[in-house]
Amino acid sequence: MTTTKPLPTVEHYDEELNIGRRVGEMFVIVGLLALAGFFVLHQTRETGFFTDKFGAPEMFLLYAPLLFSLLDAGVQIVTGDRHLARPFEAISGLLMGLAALWFLINFPFEFAHLPDVLPEGLRFLLAWITNDLAKIPLVIQLIVGPITALVALWRFFVGRR
Repeated sequence: MTTTKPLPTVEHYDEELNIGRRVGEMFVIVGLLALAGFFVLHQTRETGFFTDKFGAPEMFLLYAPLLFSLLDAGVQIVTGDRHLARPFEAISGLLMGLAALWFLINFPFEFAHLPDVLPEGLRFLLAWITNDLAKIPLVIQLIVGPITALVALWRFFVGRR
């Protein structure tokens, strides 16, 4: 009689990262660092992208979700386990929702200056984004961020461990 090893469950597959998924998380980290660097350039060069309304609370709400997203991806890469990263995913989602709400109420950006940190020949890539268009992703983020956080928390507490 031959015994067979049971197939992994969907939850099991979703929680453990193979090498391909770990590499994918490395790309996430590179993208998040590039995005953070893009915003830091705007701040340090005082391009006008951040208006006078952009103070310490706005800075926290812009960079904190990026930091927790970096921690989420970093934990997944190091441990190969999504379960351990779920609290960071939840915090990031909650902060993204809060940031979106705050930024929609107190819009501290001037998107006419968004491409200003790019080389002259690449500015056309972002020049078409207006303040009104930039609010669309904020509305989506306002909805998706809290849902992501709740799902991450549910999966953390009800998950396989």
